[in-house]
Amino acid sequence: MPRRDEDFASSNLGFFLFFFAVSCGFTASQELIVSTPGFKPLHRGFLTLCHSAAYVLLAAAELARGGWTWRERTTPLRHYAAVAVLSFVGVYAANASLGYVDYSTRVMFKCAKPVPTMALSTVLLKKTYAPFEYAGALLLGAGLGIAIVGDGAGAKRPPGASGSHFFLAGAACAGASVVADALVSTYEEAKIFSREHAPRPAELILFTYAVAACWSGAVFFASDEPRHAVAFFRERPSVLAKMAASELCGYLSISCVVRMVGRFGATHAELVKTARKGVTLAFSFAVLEGKTPGLPHVAGSGLFAAGAGLSVWAKDRKRRRIAAAEAMAAAPLVDPRR
Repeated sequence: MPRRDEDFASSNLGFFLFFFAVSCGFTASQELIVSTPGFKPLHRGFLTLCHSAAYVLLAAAELARGGWTWRERTTPLRHYAAVAVLSFVGVYAANASLGYVDYSTRVMFKCAKPVPTMALSTVLLKKTYAPFEYAGALLLGAGLGIAIVGDGAGAKRPPGASGSHFFLAGAACAGASVVADALVSTYEEAKIFSREHAPRPAELILFTYAVAACWSGAVFFASDEPRHAVAFFRERPSVLAKMAASELCGYLSISCVVRMVGRFGATHAELVKTARKGVTLAFSFAVLEGKTPGLPHVAGSGLFAAGAGLSVWAKDRKRRRIAAAEAMAAAPLVDPRR
């Protein structure tokens, strides 16, 4: 059994390190792009459309390289359409929140995804969790709540706007994004990866983001963003190259997420994503935004780290117990009279 655990850890270490690298690259580049003077209001429809369109093109290229054909589609289109709508809501709401709060505050909200994911998995997938797993999730939520409330004083707002109302608007957008993302992971686990033949990650990304691109394109062209985009990129064409590199990192990151949901389940995937967000959050908070942590940030970070550690320990303990039970069940019975 110890040897099996060592093989499990070593086989996934490279995958997780790669996931952390491309995810951190995506997060850092996105913050640099969004903070470029004059980029607003392109953080809403335009940024969402770029995400969706880039992911469709990259997924199509990956499938074509592997010789995939349309006849190999494994999942009904209605399931892809449902994921697409939820993905669009999640990405658009997250991008819209940047008009009210800074990037690090948005990342704080997205770190809370294990909590609604556990709740949804309990209700929709009938999963059961150990008491320590619930305790870890509660510590995660409490730590993030303290840090977010402490960060509310630094929420950016236009002159004359009410600070509390402005921050609440950003919190509402970021909260809607968190719930939508949790629904995506749970729905994928329930309806897509539970099938006898699960789709390739690129297939899932292709169909879901193709529908999402249509939604985001309609929102983008119905607004005044096209006119602003032409003027902005005419003055700063180098940002387009940054966006191309950022979307490549984003595609690789979301491909890893799809693989994690299919292999480890929605809650495990969200825990890994949360650990990654904690690293990028510290980087963007201290380096890119130059903030000075206050007491709420320190206290919240401590509770968050304790919750993450407890959650990882509880899940590892649960996995070992299940593996031991399976080994005992598979062991041949020995006649005591022999």
